[in-house]
Amino acid sequence: MDDWAGKTIYIDLGSGSVKTFRTEESLIRKYLGGRGIGVKLLSELTDPDNDPLSPANPLIFTSGPLSGLAPMASGAVLTSKSPLTGTIFSWNISGDFGRELRKARIDALIIAGKAERPSYIEIGEGNIEILSAGQLWGKNIRACTEALKEKGSVACIGRAGEKQVLISSFVVDFLHSGRGGLGAVAGSKMLKAVVVRGEAELLPSDPDRFRELETKVLKLFDASPVLSKGLANYGTCALVKLLDYMNLIPTRNFSRRGTSFADAFSGESIKSSFELEKESCPGCPLGCKKKIKETGQIVPDYDSLWAFGFNLENPDLISVLRADKICKDYGLDPISAGSILGACSELKPGKIEAKGLESLLLEIGEGEKMGSGAKRYLSGIGREDLSMDVKGLELGGFDPRGVKGQALAYATSSHGGDYLTAFMVGPEVLGKPVNLDRLSFKGKAGILQVFENLTAVLDSFVFCPFSDFAINEELGSSLLLSGTGIEISPAELLRVGERIYNLERIYNLKAGFTCEDDTLPERLFENVEENEGYGFSRQEFKAALQEYYHYRGWDDKGVPRLEKLKELELNF
Repeated sequence: MDDWAGKTIYIDLGSGSVKTFRTEESLIRKYLGGRGIGVKLLSELTDPDNDPLSPANPLIFTSGPLSGLAPMASGAVLTSKSPLTGTIFSWNISGDFGRELRKARIDALIIAGKAERPSYIEIGEGNIEILSAGQLWGKNIRACTEALKEKGSVACIGRAGEKQVLISSFVVDFLHSGRGGLGAVAGSKMLKAVVVRGEAELLPSDPDRFRELETKVLKLFDASPVLSKGLANYGTCALVKLLDYMNLIPTRNFSRRGTSFADAFSGESIKSSFELEKESCPGCPLGCKKKIKETGQIVPDYDSLWAFGFNLENPDLISVLRADKICKDYGLDPISAGSILGACSELKPGKIEAKGLESLLLEIGEGEKMGSGAKRYLSGIGREDLSMDVKGLELGGFDPRGVKGQALAYATSSHGGDYLTAFMVGPEVLGKPVNLDRLSFKGKAGILQVFENLTAVLDSFVFCPFSDFAINEELGSSLLLSGTGIEISPAELLRVGERIYNLERIYNLKAGFTCEDDTLPERLFENVEENEGYGFSRQEFKAALQEYYHYRGWDDKGVPRLEKLKELELNF
């Protein structure tokens, strides 16, 4: 344990002070790392009522206990109160940032306060410095990353974050971005970037056993068709044909389903249209990112293909590539941006053309009002009914009317409309790790809370979100013991995940959220009989939600019961 435990760094940008603390063993055992420690620290450091854009709201970068050791575990988690949703928000950022934090022996990097002038933080060679970002302020992601990449792994914001656009995010190493508007939190602090390069050699505590388990993990990855045949070959574009076949691609702001040009956007078609190269996170056997050799651009994930293609009924793949590039450079969340434009397209006759799409995204990146998110923007013009969001976070491109477990997962997510807090599309559509009837709520409530707990654990290890197709709590427990010497049983790992999820619930309740916020856009409850078995009545949804509360040990208002809090060693 002594060899593994690292540091918690607290930086106050206002005073310029840097404080270092040894990470407590009890914190590691109860919250593990990554998302867990980030959520715990945010809960301790801030009042949930705080304005997310105030100096009091910290940004917390966390590594995981296996960051830089295990396959698919090189990323970091960023936690803060979201200015877009008002909820607690953690985002698993892939790339090399978490490994470099771990090599610097940093478990948590807490950034509070507000700098007097544009600044960035550099961590390397045993030093932490707050430096002037005057020459970087005003630059977008690519230019900023190019200027800093020789110093280490770069997490930075673009002009959208500087202008506190509420759908802006950090982007790591020009590849990996997030959701929830945490780029705006950085902009409010005058923080342009964090650069980290560690020096420590990362070695497992039991090398022989760890390598055995690593081999097992790689075999499990290879045995999973979703990973080895789909994601490894095509990235998340591999989902397009199957989702289209199952009629699960929502179009025109969830007012329609299905598309006539799914084949043109499929992984197979993109692979045949461009010469592609594999782009991998460190230690990842998949390489799910695909780079177009001629231009160097990364092929958009399914999220962008949906947001700027299917959602807008735009069959022009080149324009989608350009839209994704603009988002990546400005640091905009493509799901949120595409959702806002999809709603706006309902307000006007005709479709958004390619040139118009690019112009609108540039305007959002420069601070136009649409960048405040669909719920805020549409409420301001009296059309909140068109906002396809949960708790202020726009839904992704998986139609919950045809995947009812995912519908319940959207409604109960601590983040809002985030499909990654429990990717129920896995079991309901892909049949992994278990096969579930996607058109039924029956039995979903109990299974969902287990998936949510396991996802919280994997996010606290800081495994890639795709790891849940191969890694479970048993394997995670063995990797943890052989990698770090920390012994936590599989059952206790799931208890860690349950503790994290309940702590997030407590934070959101204190921030003013209630069971009334555990719902879905009104449109998804409409015209059930006309949707060929897709959709659900409000009555059956509410019944499933009450069943979920029961499995969680919460009362009928969604508030954790006292006995559950005692069981999890939490306070309310």
